Amino acid sequence: MLEEYEKKEPIIYRQISNSIKNGLSHAYLFELNDNIYAYEMIMSFVKKVLSNGDDNIAKRIDDGNYPELKHIFPDGQLIRKEQLEELQKSFSTISLENDKRFYIIHDSEKLNVAAANSLLKFLEEPSDGIIAILLTNNINLMLKTIVSRCQILTFSKNKLEDYIKFNQITSNITLHKLFFTIWKNKDELNEYHRNFVKKVIEFINYYEKNKLKTIVYENRFFEEFNDKIELNKFFECVILFYRDLLRYKFGSDVLYFDDYIDYIREFSCINTEEMIIKKINTLLEKVRLIKNNVNTSMFIDGIIIDMEE
Repeated sequence: MLEEYEKKEPIIYRQISNSIKNGLSHAYLFELNDNIYAYEMIMSFVKKVLSNGDDNIAKRIDDGNYPELKHIFPDGQLIRKEQLEELQKSFSTISLENDKRFYIIHDSEKLNVAAANSLLKFLEEPSDGIIAILLTNNINLMLKTIVSRCQILTFSKNKLEDYIKFNQITSNITLHKLFFTIWKNKDELNEYHRNFVKKVIEFINYYEKNKLKTIVYENRFFEEFNDKIELNKFFECVILFYRDLLRYKFGSDVLYFDDYIDYIREFSCINTEEMIIKKINTLLEKVRLIKNNVNTSMFIDGIIIDMEE
């Protein structure tokens, strides 16, 4: 719910609440600043407007199955004109479900010139009930004419203590607990799950030592994950590993990957606290979007590239 962010991000909460009360803008530009609460808060805003208290609509939005909400992601390293044209086409028909429609452009600083111009025209001639949300971590790379046509909302930069609090997990340090967290049922733990976590460690180990080169050999890690649910679980495990790595850097106990403490020690030497936080933020944002992304290989490439930017 949107209200749970009132104390975490009071300025953004007040701006959004006033907008809902006094009339929605046709375009919002959120400067994320790698804020750990940003995406969930923005989605709470969207759900509040679109669902208007209807739990079924809210669930469909969570499931990525609501036609009046569209997401646009970079196609590789750029957002292309064709993606904007497809969006405009999909919104050209009359909505049968809602008098409001949202589209969210992720990493909007990656719009290429043609796409930026297409979006600019869309913003200059807004249709009733169609609301744009642009997300960026670098507003300075965006076309100034686009920025000027949006209501700008800037998230605060998290303090390290906020991030530590966000990552507090109260569980025992066992493989069982890792899979209880991921699969929700500790009785399912078997050889498949043990091999699963080994594959996670293999991926992290290769990535930490080879960085962007991982893209070339990603099939060795992901070829067996045809199901996006399992791919989601894979990256949830990766997030938990980096959370353990961050805890180790802060002198706290490792919660999940104590069986792989040698890797934790090794990677703590080559990652600063800020680098680990950047990786977790990237993973948290991307994992939420797996169900909305159709090209798995390109999606994984994007994760690896963004972790290195």
